[in-house]
Amino acid sequence: MTQYAKLKNKAKRAFIKRQYTQALTLLSLAHTFNTNSKESLQLNVLCALADMAIEHEEEARALFEYYHIISKKNEQEASEMLLSMIDNFDKNIYALNLAITRLEDIEVDKNDGILYADFETLAKKIGFKEAFEDLMFSSKIIFTSKSDFLIFMQNLVEYGFKDVAIHYFENIGDMLFFDKDFANLYQKILHKES
Repeated sequence: MTQYAKLKNKAKRAFIKRQYTQALTLLSLAHTFNTNSKESLQLNVLCALADMAIEHEEEARALFEYYHIISKKNEQEASEMLLSMIDNFDKNIYALNLAITRLEDIEVDKNDGILYADFETLAKKIGFKEAFEDLMFSSKIIFTSKSDFLIFMQNLVEYGFKDVAIHYFENIGDMLFFDKDFANLYQKILHKES
């Protein structure tokens, strides 16, 4: 077995053991011993998956399994398709971050809006439903993080404001659908409708 093959196999084992940084190091070394362009494509896929797994482990592991299955049929085609999928995933994450940043950057006059933290304090005192009904037509709620917005959306559904939640989804656009948490919530809303 060549040095390249040994390093590549060690990198795969490191990935399976969730040692993504080690996998990246081994794959970098494997690149130095590789002379085959077809195998370079495979290394690029493994590097992209290990890099992705550092922040999005569940998605990267699912793609790794998928790649393992489809590469048996046509490895080159599978590698190209997976690199495209990872690239699209990265673009969608970037788009979601832009949407959230847009929400954060909206300048609202203090008389026209309330920070989510202040809304949350009010909701703890009088209840979410009452707090939301009091502010629904008079104030905008200003979100500064994705997690706050997700909690708010979940509360809208839980307290019977699913139409308002759907309205939020429609106004933000497709970018939220690329985030697993928001996509799951949207499915939950649609399931409650039927």
